[in-house]
Amino acid sequence: MRYITRKATYEDALEVARNIREEDLKEVEGLGHTRAALPFSVAISTVSITFCDEDGTVAGVAGISPTEVPRQGTIWMLCTPTLQRKPITFVREARRWLAEQDKDWDLLWNVTSINNHFHHKLLKMLGFKALRIVQPPPNYLPYYEIVRLSCASH
Repeated sequence: MRYITRKATYEDALEVARNIREEDLKEVEGLGHTRAALPFSVAISTVSITFCDEDGTVAGVAGISPTEVPRQGTIWMLCTPTLQRKPITFVREARRWLAEQDKDWDLLWNVTSINNHFHHKLLKMLGFKALRIVQPPPNYLPYYEIVRLSCASH
């Protein structure tokens, strides 16, 4: 059993925006964004991916956007409730995708809501570490600053 993966499209982003997990929506809104920004996130990402169930149902989209620092990227992921049906299968596919990205990035980071417990579990299984609690504007809610250290080992 596998997730189908493909390059993320504008349509995939709209599908996730329409069916976004409640915790993911709260995370996005806590940073002052709306679900309508998801297609923009796909557009500005150097690389992006869609995870689909075997029947083609979109489970989530993810991407990496470059920062001002060479070979450092901001990684992001937003999901629909479909992802929660097979989280271990998702982790296997996401690990494959991240392994492919290791050649292009030395460091991947972002923030995740302290209340998005499902994402914390996934991120830990994908090799991310929470470094500290930050409170980014505009709402100054608590978020974990996360980093994937394994890509920095090359």
